[in-house]
Amino acid sequence: MYVVFLTGGLASGKSTVAELFAQKGATVLDLDQIAKEEQESASVMSELKQEFGEDIVGADGELDRRLLAERAFASPEATARLNDICWPPTIKRLESYIVEGKANPADDDKLLVVQIPLLVEAPVLIPLADEVITVNASSAIRLERAVERGMGRQDAENRLARQVSDEDREKIADTVFDNSGTIEELNALVDDWYIKRNLKA
Repeated sequence: MYVVFLTGGLASGKSTVAELFAQKGATVLDLDQIAKEEQESASVMSELKQEFGEDIVGADGELDRRLLAERAFASPEATARLNDICWPPTIKRLESYIVEGKANPADDDKLLVVQIPLLVEAPVLIPLADEVITVNASSAIRLERAVERGMGRQDAENRLARQVSDEDREKIADTVFDNSGTIEELNALVDDWYIKRNLKA
């Protein structure tokens, strides 16, 4: 099993890259999805309400993720607190999947791709990967992409301002995919990556 950690900023195209890998047969995990599942646990939700307000959980018991995001990305301190609450149980699940044998070691000709947007902020995870890929695009391109897919401009600007730079992501990356162009150009980068590593995903 060849383990790749895939990272990138808001609207950089990491989900598109993950989809291209999946189309080739790779197993893809989304750490954001795992984090969302952990946010639904009683212990984490209790901490979130204490930190960001009781009203982030509706009368139906559902987490208002938009309201949580507005408050959590309003300042660097709030973002750090969100990460402090949500990351430990999320990281524990990922470590369990990789280290404790849930990824079958007999499938060493297979590819596991894990999307981890905040990998720079969690360097303890990096040794678990065989390779780190970061997907980059300029902040202007990413802002417009985020707005086009329905995110409020101010919300998108706040999130971009709280994220680490592409340069910081490149420092921890073994491979960089430039996603400033077309989907065809991005697909060509993924194809070339496969050819060079001779993987059977």
